[in-house]
Amino acid sequence: MNEYPFYRVYDENGQQYCDCGWEKHAQEIIILNKDVQRLTYKKINAPILDQTVDITATGIAELPGQQGLPSPVERLHDDIRKSLRKPFEPLPQSELFEI
Repeated sequence: MNEYPFYRVYDENGQQYCDCGWEKHAQEIIILNKDVQRLTYKKINAPILDQTVDITATGIAELPGQQGLPSPVERLHDDIRKSLRKPFEPLPQSELFEI
């Protein structure tokens, strides 16, 4: 059976403090907390279960109105829509002041 090693950090009462994927991270947590509490860590070899989980999503339970957003122009307020420029119209140039 395959195993996945990880490192469990314990507080001074023997209660689990956190889990780390890398030993270096467990050691860093212990160093960061040295003035707060005494922590220890232990390597744990957890079995990897040979299971495949299907995570494909299906769109059968969508609420009404969630089929897609309207186009960006349709979402704008009327005043903003009226002030929009024509597509590909160049922006006006500002005056250049040399310093």
